[in-house]
Amino acid sequence: MNNFSADSVLDRLQKAMSVNSDSALAKVLGVNRATLGNWRTRNSVPYSICVDIAVKKHISLDWLLIGQGNRSFDVKGYDTEILNVEHEKLHGLFNVLSVEQQQATIQFIIDKKRLNELEIAMFSMQQQIILPSKTE
Repeated sequence: MNNFSADSVLDRLQKAMSVNSDSALAKVLGVNRATLGNWRTRNSVPYSICVDIAVKKHISLDWLLIGQGNRSFDVKGYDTEILNVEHEKLHGLFNVLSVEQQQATIQFIIDKKRLNELEIAMFSMQQQIILPSKTE
């Protein structure tokens, strides 16, 4: 099956909406079941619906429309599949530390966050400083 076909896109829409049938997909999309059948028959992709679903569900349009790339992104656009792998890796590394090392790591992260916030505040203040003009 062609990744660009309406069948492929509608199948990925089913996955994105966590349904297993055209009837269920039609229901969650708020369209008549016959309309969905017509999309398949005419090889017509409902692009506006795809974009709407992609935005609401943080689904990659590349994945939804052409079957390439990773399926989902978080609200900031980060690939959630990669983030989940990194989170699991970090969790595994953290768990092998002693309780004292875990506490020190948590404190380090808290301190790093505070320093980042201070750097942002300092940069903002620097942007607001008006240097006196030279007068001759």
